[in-house]
Amino acid sequence: MLKSIQPSLSKVNELKRFKGRYFLVSCLQKHSKKGEPIWEICLSDSTATVKVYCFDQRHFFSSFKANSLVHIEVCAKSHHGKMYLRCVYLEEVAQDKLINNLDITSLPSSLCPYPSQLTEVVALFHRITNKHLKQFVSQTLLQPDVATKYINCPTRVKVKQSETNCLLSQALLIAKKLLRNQSLSIEQRELAIAFSILHEIGKINKYTPDSTLSAIGLRADIEDLSMDICAAPLAGLTDSSPQLHYQLRFLLSFGFVNKRSSFNLDSFYSCLDHLSASWRNKQIQTGSAKTNQAIAVVSL
Repeated sequence: MLKSIQPSLSKVNELKRFKGRYFLVSCLQKHSKKGEPIWEICLSDSTATVKVYCFDQRHFFSSFKANSLVHIEVCAKSHHGKMYLRCVYLEEVAQDKLINNLDITSLPSSLCPYPSQLTEVVALFHRITNKHLKQFVSQTLLQPDVATKYINCPTRVKVKQSETNCLLSQALLIAKKLLRNQSLSIEQRELAIAFSILHEIGKINKYTPDSTLSAIGLRADIEDLSMDICAAPLAGLTDSSPQLHYQLRFLLSFGFVNKRSSFNLDSFYSCLDHLSASWRNKQIQTGSAKTNQAIAVVSL
């Protein structure tokens, strides 16, 4: 039996009822032959886009806007032998909090000019097994005004956005290069994947969709803008995973571009090794300090 809570939209036609949080990408009011209002709602995730119909505005439990996350509950109905999806509950997801228990599978393919690349990035993301790291990546990308910018952002200024000039293609390219190194540990490989997906996220605020520099882009570096976007999700790792907080804060704030404006693989690998070693040393020092404290207490 397929799960009915947060199923991929590509699977909902196999369900009698489902609910979850999805991107609402359009809501069009129409009228039936009797003149009664009907709302045609389009939901989208990385796997599909589906149409849902609402016949009673009282099922809208809050105002909402297009291209935002909504809570929705849907049931399958039949009309003259034809199946359709009917909305029974719709409410906007609070925009002032980090999103929990939702991953980047929810990114809307219908708003992405290159949906096949989005599918590849989502598949890359699911190679991460560390739950704290997956949550960090998801919370970063699902912040208000980040998701749709991320899947529509160019990577170079004054160059028209294309399949090779977008953040999705850059994430896939860097991940492919980094993961060629077979000597990386599982932990390092997963860090490399998360880094690949997010390392240039600052460009969503540095560049405009038409590949020109924004006002803030003229004054701020990409690394600074990336850290600003990642700040709240990164802060959440302080208690849940101090090691990841330590490693990601360093990786995302460090520029790995060489003088030829290409990614410096050797610098990244050296950084990974340094971070692993320095964290081990930090833990040893912390353990030694606690031991000395305990000895001092016993001596008293």
